[in-house]
Amino acid sequence: MLTLLALSLAAAASDFADVWITTAFEDTNLRTGPDAGSPSANFVQRGNRVFFEDYETRTSDDISRAQLVLYRADEGFYKGWSTEAAFVLRYSPYLDPAKTKPGVDLRDDGSYVRIIRDLPGKKHTVSLTGYAVDAGRFRLGYSYDLTWGGKEIHSFTTGAAPGARLQWQKEGSYAFVGMKSAVGDYIDPDTLRTNNQAYYGYLAGGGVELAEKLKVELGLGSFEQGQILNVSETTSELYGDLIKAAGVSAQVAYRTTVDIPFIESNDLKLYRNGPEHIKDTYVRHSKVDGVGLLIQAEVDSLSHNLLSADSNDETVVEKGLAGDVQSVIAFGSTAVGIDAVYKDLSYILFNVPGLTSGVAMSEDMKTTPQLYARFKAEHHIPKAHVTPNIGFGLMQPATYETSSGTFVQYTERDKEKVPDGQDAAAILSTVAGAQVDFSKSVVFVGEVLYTVDNNLSDYVSTDDEDASLGGVRLAAVEEERKALGFNLMMRARF
Repeated sequence: MLTLLALSLAAAASDFADVWITTAFEDTNLRTGPDAGSPSANFVQRGNRVFFEDYETRTSDDISRAQLVLYRADEGFYKGWSTEAAFVLRYSPYLDPAKTKPGVDLRDDGSYVRIIRDLPGKKHTVSLTGYAVDAGRFRLGYSYDLTWGGKEIHSFTTGAAPGARLQWQKEGSYAFVGMKSAVGDYIDPDTLRTNNQAYYGYLAGGGVELAEKLKVELGLGSFEQGQILNVSETTSELYGDLIKAAGVSAQVAYRTTVDIPFIESNDLKLYRNGPEHIKDTYVRHSKVDGVGLLIQAEVDSLSHNLLSADSNDETVVEKGLAGDVQSVIAFGSTAVGIDAVYKDLSYILFNVPGLTSGVAMSEDMKTTPQLYARFKAEHHIPKAHVTPNIGFGLMQPATYETSSGTFVQYTERDKEKVPDGQDAAAILSTVAGAQVDFSKSVVFVGEVLYTVDNNLSDYVSTDDEDASLGGVRLAAVEEERKALGFNLMMRARF
């Protein structure tokens, strides 16, 4: 009896787990060694990607992880009502070379309770969804790299950040309103005591889909990001004022055939585990009869009140702008994508918030936006179960200039000082490889990656007797600026 019970539990185990396991042998740069942060080819380190990959996801495919999902869906006691709920945990084992032993990251990944009311018509409902611990899947924006309104928008460290969403939906058209909250430190401007304070976010939006080929979407929201604290004196009238962020996002998408899916990030969807959602294989390749075209264009505009860089006695509204155009041309088993992405410096730094936390950039500061284009192509060979692919991208990075020189801002937390006496240079990246499907659940991937980034620099101290001269930033050696890497991965999903 116990054996039968164990077998039944084992058979059901895959029904509530979405598991990715990757064994990867990688090198970030074959041309350098440990001094440049590349410890030679190994099985330990992960995340060897070029800048334009992982645009629609938060996690690289060479990271082992699992979403453990306990899901339940029921018909309600009242006619026309139903419910669903999911307990979702994200489990990410990792290897830490500094500790020489594995570690584990375990966190909530969007657990929710949902009540649904059926309305007259096909796929016509109104629903209320409550995100129990982390509402990170409930965000504004559409391409994941451009989305905003997650818990990272707060300037303080957040733990739980739950929320609720009320949504009307009829087939592909929808409208919603919602709110989120997080608890963080609040410094009382009068007593200077630090207390816990609830910070709120409000979201709304909707979309209209016509004939399953044209979709227009709009979203807007406001968030309490934190407090203004970087004033010269705590007696300032501005000390402790709330930083309030607001923004709007819009997207238009058109496809010539429903065989090409609209581009939607899985990290923005609820995890479900009913029979209609379970797939017996994750190895899927699109095929289009004739020629199909998809075009999606998005724009996001954000603003918040920050302390003026030129005066401690006033605030200014700093605005950030981003957008993209994504396109897919598919014919038979071949797909070609050509995309362009724009993000100005204020948008990249919006969650910090600002170049210096809580302080806007001076209007006199010279800045440039991040702008890049990318091309990618793949062709599936069904009989061989092989899919060769190639991609390349060219980026003009976001920059700003100070009295210390020119800086390149890659992400909100990652920047590099350009070599002294040089202008910021464009970054070129290419990746080429192939995927071999061995079964419904296991693939082998081989890739070669090459990146040219002439903005990389090394600090060199001077031998001048005048110590005030300090050192200089010189261009990194060619082997660092022209990085050649590779990935060899066995990857399973089940």
